[in-house]
Amino acid sequence: MDKARLQERIGDYLKALTQLEKAAALPKDEFVRDSVIQRFEFTHELSWKMLKLKLEAEGLPVRTPRETVQEALQAGLIEDGNLWTDMQKKRNLTSHTYHEKLADDVYDFVVGRGLPLFRQLAEKCRTWLTNG
Repeated sequence: MDKARLQERIGDYLKALTQLEKAAALPKDEFVRDSVIQRFEFTHELSWKMLKLKLEAEGLPVRTPRETVQEALQAGLIEDGNLWTDMQKKRNLTSHTYHEKLADDVYDFVVGRGLPLFRQLAEKCRTWLTNG
């Protein structure tokens, strides 16, 4: 596993999270809601791909986002597997956010429950950068 690749992915993840936090901090309107959902998609993709690289570095090969979350939970890289599973389900629904109610539900989930999970992961991955 290329350590530089993991470090690059961590950097990308942290940048994406910062952008998601900026969007979520704005007063909600339709444009902001849609921006938060788009930023959520980016951040989620980077989170599972970063976790995949970390697991592979530890000798645990995974292929799918679902496998990655399961193994990351068992390895102690993430907490609250049920909430991560909920987040994966919300991510899968984002292609259907042209339905106003669904878009509002995804936005509310991201702001209320998704951001804290992403922040928790950010703290862990910062330690990976400093501890190698």
